[in-house]
Amino acid sequence: MATSLPVVLAFGAMILWSIGDFLIQRTSKKLGSLETLIFLNLISAVILFPFIVKGLSKLNWQNITPLFILSILEFAFGLTLLKAYEKGKLSVVVAIMTIELPLTVTWGILFFKERLSIVQIVLIIIIFAGVFFIAREKLNVWQKILTFFSGRSRLEKGALIALAAAFFSSFFNLFIAINVKEVSPFMTLWLPWTLNLVWLFIFFFIKNGPAKSILMLKNHAREYKYLIVYGAVIDTFAWLCYAGAVAQKELSITTAITESYPALAMFLGIKFNKEKISGLQYIGALLALGGSVVIALIS
Repeated sequence: MATSLPVVLAFGAMILWSIGDFLIQRTSKKLGSLETLIFLNLISAVILFPFIVKGLSKLNWQNITPLFILSILEFAFGLTLLKAYEKGKLSVVVAIMTIELPLTVTWGILFFKERLSIVQIVLIIIIFAGVFFIAREKLNVWQKILTFFSGRSRLEKGALIALAAAFFSSFFNLFIAINVKEVSPFMTLWLPWTLNLVWLFIFFFIKNGPAKSILMLKNHAREYKYLIVYGAVIDTFAWLCYAGAVAQKELSITTAITESYPALAMFLGIKFNKEKISGLQYIGALLALGGSVVIALIS
């Protein structure tokens, strides 16, 4: 049972992220990226607080420093990702965010000396290809990027921001793996989220003024309370599942399993947004989900 628990947690993270991102994207479209992050971090910090109270006295500078770095990465990742969602098309953002997988696998190999078999590498490539097929539009996203850098076309809105988010996300995954080996998954997530909440409040108050900021947060919390709470709670438990899995299993394999969440999010879009999906996207979903299942079974 001990060997199967990380796999169960990884699949839990995949399922919860697909639902959480679906709700969070809706929230960011209504509130903007900064305000959405405030609500996400606030609710997450409150949920996890009872689980970290006893561990606060055990913190020292040796484990606070990497947690502080993690908080900076989480702030940069969250802000750039939600800004990309806000400015760009979901399909374009998700396509570019697939770069997170090979980057995270690279960090796992470099920093943790993880070794992947040929079969595992092939399966990771299949998952990467599947997620990309899910995200691509009729026009090739990567062709747009290449033609932009060659000077023949304008880059799709939000593409560069999404590219930055992918890099921040991969480093965020790395530092989660580093921290969960030193402190609990609860502390690994709670302290960075709490620090970010302070910075977000300060930034939001400076931008809008204290009185206007409080009024905006109060009104939006009342108007969109169910969307905000459901998205934040689901996202919190998704990250807990991921942190718990990484604490017991390889960073590269865990991330490969969880990376199929866009396949499930696609089906949510079909069900609730009545989105039209191409045959290639269905094939991509089967590749991503099938690759995740197989790599979990053999790893």
